[in-house]
Amino acid sequence: MARQVIVVGDTTTHGGKVITGSQVDVVDGKAIARKGDLVACPEHGVNPIVEGDESLMVDDKPVALEGHHAACGCALISACHTLSVP
Repeated sequence: MARQVIVVGDTTTHGGKVITGSQVDVVDGKAIARKGDLVACPEHGVNPIVEGDESLMVDDKPVALEGHHAACGCALISACHTLSVP
């Protein structure tokens, strides 16, 4: 099953949002999020994304996909349906 790429502005299961991403690579005008980029979590503050797909790299960092997690334990939710990874 394909998983969607996470971009800045996508949400989390804790009600937060992805706040940083690649300054070069974008999807639909939004920066692609990678392992190490940040989410703002209303329950736990600002935390890094701790998972990424090692087979898909952007700026030498693994790309974050729907279902990956941030350090606070929240899962990432994609609103981007333009780009998915099998």
